Amino acid sequence: MRMSSSVSIVCTLIGAISAGVQLPAQAASFDYDQLQLIPVRPIESSNALSFFGDFNNNEGQSSYLNVDSTAPDRGHIEISLNASGGPSPYYGVGRNSSPEESGATRAATLEGVNGFSNFANYLMNNSIPLDSIGLGYGLASGRDFTEAWNLGNDILGEDWLGSPESNLEERIYQAEPDAVELFVSFNDEKIINLGYSPFYIVLDYGDTPAFADDFDAFLTEVVPATKQPGLNPLADGLAEAFLRDVKLAGGGVQSVTEIDGVVPDTLKINNGFIISNVSIPLSLRAVARSVPEPSSVLGLLALSSLGIFSVFKKANN
Repeated sequence: MRMSSSVSIVCTLIGAISAGVQLPAQAASFDYDQLQLIPVRPIESSNALSFFGDFNNNEGQSSYLNVDSTAPDRGHIEISLNASGGPSPYYGVGRNSSPEESGATRAATLEGVNGFSNFANYLMNNSIPLDSIGLGYGLASGRDFTEAWNLGNDILGEDWLGSPESNLEERIYQAEPDAVELFVSFNDEKIINLGYSPFYIVLDYGDTPAFADDFDAFLTEVVPATKQPGLNPLADGLAEAFLRDVKLAGGGVQSVTEIDGVVPDTLKINNGFIISNVSIPLSLRAVARSVPEPSSVLGLLALSSLGIFSVFKKANN
């Protein structure tokens, strides 16, 4: 998922909530009815937590592939119109699980709250700053880098879809559910665990080979949220407030990103992988667990975790 530099929002502490300041949703006009492989669609919500992960602050998204060009986890060659023609990233995680092993503990930091009234009030009433809340996704404890979300057998028509006649590419990154995790943290302590979902990636390479006219989207399915056991009283109350808001919205959480072209950070090599990091705006949306058919829903913004899966697109040109 390639992230836009225009989303480098400088928002600070809880005063943003008390003043009624909300981060703008970055909407896009992409027509999801064009998709043939990906079944999910963004779901609108008035309850969203907006995060931003800056790779300069050791956050963001990491995508990677095997340095060995003959390896099965090298990633397929991008064939879509205006793509780079190079290998696609085979794996994707938050920087907290990158093979770079930078010591990152989260992928992004909370910068804005829309809705989520119980959660927002708990933050204000307990003088908890926004930047103490993080979002992470990646490998569960003790799991190998090769167990991250990945392209599986990397088969055209099953794991990804693209064509030289179209500037669109669709990808589905999957993992064993117990090998990966998506979570909300408080001062680097997990407080909320979100259920497993594949990562559904939409890449529109635009009308030219340049990054500027690209569009990327990242979607998850609607998943449940549960509280991390054994929390201290302050963290436990924060988690309960989050879960109350999710329950009021219908019991589910969806991650979505819609973003214009992003330029990746410098490519790195570590642990046998080529790695790229990108800054990412991320959003978690509280939605109903029972969702409409994909053809009946159009989306606006939300999570971002994407620019990740396309960062190699033109980086090797």
